[in-house]
Amino acid sequence: MPRAVLHSILFAVIALLIGADVRSRMRDEGVEYPGRPIKLVVPFNPGGGSDTFARIIKAGIDKNHLLPQPLVIINRPGGSSTIGSRYVRDAKPDGYTLLMLHDALITAKYAGTIAYGPEVFEPVAGTGKIDLVVAVHEDSPYQTLDDLLDAAEARPGEIVYGVNLGAPAHFLALRLERARPGAKFRYTQAGDGTDRLQKLVGGHIEAATFSATEYLNFREKGLRGLAIFDKVRRASLPELPTAIEQGVDVVEVNMQYWWLPQGTPQDRIDYLADVLRRAMETETVRAKLEELQMEPLFLSGAELRANLVEREKAAASVGSQPRPDLPDFPLLIGGVLVVLLGAMTIDRASLERLPRAALSPQAIKRVAGLLSLSAAAVIALSCGVPFAWAASAFIFLAGLLLTIDRHRWLPLAETALLIAFGIQFLLTHVVVTDLP
Repeated sequence: MPRAVLHSILFAVIALLIGADVRSRMRDEGVEYPGRPIKLVVPFNPGGGSDTFARIIKAGIDKNHLLPQPLVIINRPGGSSTIGSRYVRDAKPDGYTLLMLHDALITAKYAGTIAYGPEVFEPVAGTGKIDLVVAVHEDSPYQTLDDLLDAAEARPGEIVYGVNLGAPAHFLALRLERARPGAKFRYTQAGDGTDRLQKLVGGHIEAATFSATEYLNFREKGLRGLAIFDKVRRASLPELPTAIEQGVDVVEVNMQYWWLPQGTPQDRIDYLADVLRRAMETETVRAKLEELQMEPLFLSGAELRANLVEREKAAASVGSQPRPDLPDFPLLIGGVLVVLLGAMTIDRASLERLPRAALSPQAIKRVAGLLSLSAAAVIALSCGVPFAWAASAFIFLAGLLLTIDRHRWLPLAETALLIAFGIQFLLTHVVVTDLP
């Protein structure tokens, strides 16, 4: 095939891919909402209580055709749920990126894990009443909540308690310490319910907090519940006493809240709130929640805002915890980039003075160049540069750095655009997954 014809075909394909990307960014204009899939970010691993609840709601929406577009669940675990919440906080406020996160968004603020809370989001709805359970391994010597607190009082700082730091599980344990003066746990990070189960069964921790749903799912795997923190016992767990029954005046229940980025138009907030309300009323959702003994509460509007104020007061009652001093990662990345760029400017004579066992001068410059490009790509993506354009620039510049024939820049540019926009098209239009 003549080279000119090949270039023409490649240009046509690239033009179509770029056109699809431009249309996808402009399609909100004049298109009835929602005009494309909605991403639901769950900041925990699959299989835990939050993920289970999200999939129940999704099933109710899908089976009853409550949304004209797919609701795509994206699990973004890590950082005590802060990785997922930051992602949604920084997303475009167009109603297409939704966060489902319980009281952890409130408690993490007072735990010092993050500097923000509900005030940087638009609350959409509160769904479901979730009871909390303190559990130990079935071989544990602690038979009651009083046994556990007695041990924490007798040996302060020795009982290893697994929590998702900054989350409601953590704050429940802090409230138990306040209820029993002198009691003190030693906290260790244990992300979601699945992680806590594994660490408890493996003997890495001695106690942990679970949602009642998680406990129902996990109890046959070697757990013993000590207390539930509602005002009354649950019908599905009649053998599990409340903390109040055991003389510990602590009541702590949870809800799953739905959030959008700040600045999302009110009509889109109301639209999604209505979808969630109707989903909670479906037989699909109600039957599953009844099976899990979860109360199908639904809050929105003024009632939701009042609930959030009360929840924030409860979190504040424990007191704000000091924020850990974290390094300035953008500054560190920028410093690494400067060092790498400096390495590329070292003259050949200096490089040749390196030991002979080291890489060749040209190889060192290429490695430094590739690392520099990688750091620059990370910074570009974190600053909001679209994935396809950042990837195209990276591939093109990396190709120029590695190729011997620098005059082949045109095919290299075509290849970079084709790969980057092709990947973006595949991931956003075919498999509908997430991109930076």
